[in-house]
Amino acid sequence: MRLRTLTISLVVAATVLLGVSAFAQEASKLEGTVYLRSGQTLSGVIRIAELGIVAGSGIGNLLGDGGSFGIKINGERRIIPAADLAVFEAQWVNEGTTQDPHWQIGEITITTKAGETIVGTPTWILQASNVSIEGQPTVGAFPMAGIDFSPDNFISKIVLGEPLPEEVPSPAEEAPPAVEEAPAIVMGPPEEISLPPPLVATAEGIAIPAEAVSFTITCPECGEKIRITIKAEVAEQ
Repeated sequence: MRLRTLTISLVVAATVLLGVSAFAQEASKLEGTVYLRSGQTLSGVIRIAELGIVAGSGIGNLLGDGGSFGIKINGERRIIPAADLAVFEAQWVNEGTTQDPHWQIGEITITTKAGETIVGTPTWILQASNVSIEGQPTVGAFPMAGIDFSPDNFISKIVLGEPLPEEVPSPAEEAPPAVEEAPAIVMGPPEEISLPPPLVATAEGIAIPAEAVSFTITCPECGEKIRITIKAEVAEQ
């Protein structure tokens, strides 16, 4: 009976520990944007963003405590953990030739969440690049990989906590303002219209002289005075 009780206690304890570990992992998720030399950006949950293969050369949720970056300033070394990191920038230089390239990080700049800017060189020797964002294909740049290597895939910048781009809805097209129609002027046949001279109403229509004629009529609907100018023109057939 004691053995069975002890076994149950161990199972419960293990379950609690796993739950706490999963909660801590969920709470410490690193989100941000990784920029490549090509200009490509990868945004989301950062699983891995490494510029080397040793500890202190990358960050990500798959690394212990989120990883860190080591930086050397005037011979002194500092370790910046992911929890303190805001922005990481790397300047890649080719110290070899086009036929025999030798890519290295010439300088790194780190901006901490406290606002401190640190400029120096990496503490690790073998330098490469590997990016894995949750739900997206992995992008790598390994100088010794041969034909698959491209320096455009090197990480050039990491910004943590950068909000993901939101889709901006296109503004709705505004309806044109309503145009108030002027009240219609009801006029009878030409013979029933009283026209001022020199206009003459005939059975075929209204005879209009060559010169322009202006006169005023009263709208039968609203009673407003309306000024009318009539000019005869020959229409082309």
